[in-house]
Amino acid sequence: MRSRYMPLLWLALATVASAQTGPCTQSAVLKGELPTAANSFSYMPVYNQPAETKTSADQANEENFGDRINRKFEWADDHHVAASPSGEMAYEHGTMHVSYDTKSDGKHHSFDAVMLMVYQANGSVCEQVAMTMYPLEDTVK
Repeated sequence: MRSRYMPLLWLALATVASAQTGPCTQSAVLKGELPTAANSFSYMPVYNQPAETKTSADQANEENFGDRINRKFEWADDHHVAASPSGEMAYEHGTMHVSYDTKSDGKHHSFDAVMLMVYQANGSVCEQVAMTMYPLEDTVK
């Protein structure tokens, strides 16, 4: 009788042993709100050029998105996260539905965009080190 359950025990132990370790696990990425690295790389068409540091990305975001309120972001069904077994690196990609209102004219905007984010461990913290986004179409409602 005991030998019948041994394969199940070995399977359970193998699953635990192969679990991701380190800060950049799939579950850490899925939780969201990971910090951006100081030396990160970001590019969106609205920037007109890459932002090569967190400071330059924050400045570009304020210049281009400071008028946006009621911002909402929702992943589509093609959202995927992959992490290395060591948890040292991970990436996230897919289509995201974005919507917002503009303070200046009160109009509502929504569009879909393809996204790619890359994460890397910095000590015990998982940081976003690269991000790119490309809007598929802007629809004003």
